[in-house]
Parts: sequence; C-alpha cells; structure tokens
Amino acid sequence: MEKKNYEKLLDNSLAATLSAIEIYNKPDFKYRNEVFTILIINGWELLLKAKILKDNEDKIESIYALDHEGKHKINRSGNTMTIEVFKAVSVLKLDSAVQENLNKLIEIRDSAIHFYNDEDVDYLIYTLGAASLRNYQHLTKEWFDRSLLEYNFYIMPLGFNYKFKTLSLIELEKKPEAITNLIKSVSESQSKIPQNNGFYFICEISAEVKSAKKLMSGADIVVAIDQDAKNAVVITEIKNLIDQYPLAFRDLMEKVKEKFPQKKYQEIFKLIMQIRSDSKYAAPNFRYKKQEEKFKQTKVLPKGTPTIYSHNALRFILDELEKKQNAKNND
Repeated sequence: MEKKNYEKLLDNSLAATLSAIEIYNKPDFKYRNEVFTILIINGWELLLKAKILKDNEDKIESIYALDHEGKHKINRSGNTMTIEVFKAVSVLKLDSAVQENLNKLIEIRDSAIHFYNDEDVDYLIYTLGAASLRNYQHLTKEWFDRSLLEYNFYIMPLGFNYKFKTLSLIELEKKPEAITNLIKSVSESQSKIPQNNGFYFICEISAEVKSAKKLMSGADIVVAIDQDAKNAVVITEIKNLIDQYPLAFRDLMEKVKEKFPQKKYQEIFKLIMQIRSDSKYAAPNFRYKKQEEKFKQTKVLPKGTPTIYSHNALRFILDELEKKQNAKNND
C-alpha cells in the first residue's frame, strides 16, 4: 500500500534530522556546524508540513503557498511552491520555546550561508541544537506516535577541548558586529522564553575545573582534578533535584487534565502512583539531610514528604492515557 503524502514527508524529515546528527558527530568534519543547521531546519520544515497535511486529510493543497491574490505561487521552474518554515510554525501555533528555538537556528543558518561563524556561534549551535532535537523528538511522538528510541537520537558528544561558557559571560567586544548581534539576540531570548510543557529553547552546559576536595554544586558537569591521585581527571555530574524533577503533584495533575480534560482524577492518580517509586519519573523531596539518610536505611518514606516529578513522568502518563483512548476507540 502506497504511503500517504504526510508519511513520505515524515520519512524525509527524519532522514534529514538523522543526517544532521551524524554529520555533527563525525570526529573530523570541517563544516559541521553550518551543515548541521541547514539539515536540522530542513528536517523541521518537513516535519511541520507533514503535520499540516495530516491535519488536512493529506491534501497537498494545504501546504501550497499563496500570493496576495490567493493564487498558488509558482517558482522559476514553473512548479507550485509550498509554504516556508515560518508560515508552517504560525499555522501549527507551536509552543513559544519551540518557535524561538527555530527562529534562532534559522538566523544562525542564514549567517552561516551568507557570512561566517566563529567558536561562540558554534557554542550556540550546540545548545540550541540539543534543545531542538528534544523538541523534535517530543512532537514526533505526540503528532505521529513515532518513537525515535530505535535511533541513537542524541547530539554532540562532549570533548575536553570544548570551550564551555554561559551566554552571559561571552566576551563580545572583540567580535564582528553580525556575530555580536546574533549572540545578544539569543541571550535576550533565553531570559524571556519560558521552558515548560516539556519543550526547550536552549539546553545549556556549564563546566568548571576544581580540586576534587572542593567539589561544590552549581555546574551541571564538573571536571575535577584530584591532586592526591596524580592529577587524574574525574567527571562528576551534579544537578539540582528540582531541575531534574520540576513538577509537583498538582502541576502534573493539571498538565494531564489540560490534555485529557475528560479523564477522571482517580484514573490519573492511579498512573501517578504507579511511577512514584521510579527514579526515572519521581523523587522524594526531603526537607533535611537526616530525613534522607533515615529513608535510605529504612526504605520508609517519612510522612509529609512531598514527591516531585520529571517531564518523563508527564510524557509517560500522557502516552498511557492516549493508548487507552486509542484502544477504546478501536473497540
């Protein structure tokens, strides 16, 4: 049976996105950042058009571009033009974090084609690209029920020669104006765009070099040099608990009800209780250290200890409810 138009676009979108990841992750590829941005935007444009087609009974006319008279636009070859990525974004009314992430990647793509990049723009591509792929994976599952777990859908292995820095600390005074404007634009958006509902504008990495005896939290990744171990390098991952599990019970319940308002409280509650003891989805938020130590010894959670939840918990519950809904509709 021949595939539908939106299925063909989805396949091409995934091919472009996987190509972007593969090229970026090659050990030595001189134009990696520029090619990555070109391919990831191409992958997104095809994904958005596939969604529009699916929502419009696979009618190809739904993605045709129109001129000011409402007629189909024609390119130099005489073929009908389709809508560009910005139009597709507005049609689908994407989350603001997703929209702004794509806007900045497109700015960087245009800069790469018409100007040039430098190491600080490479850092922006790293952080924006990681967030973009998380958003892509989220929407591919939500829109098409297509799991990407079968692929190594991860970007950018860490290297010790990478210059980690936060956007607020980048030195701009020595940069060309075009690069400076781009970095400032991303930094301003980073401070304004809320990152919630499982979507991300940017995924930033911070790294510090410290003595192993003075390790402190604050950075996501700490590169520690232990002087007593003949300068052996140790990598320790440190994350705040609320960053890993940002949702309270009420937050989780409200977000699920937004998606499935017809579902009863008890049905959602049952699913939450099912994952409450799984560290992938939830964690107890102890008020003080002694309480945590007692729990480790007794395995009994003290009364009144709140449980906090990750975005993985939200996705799991939504997926389970959607499966039940689909099964009910097919009966």
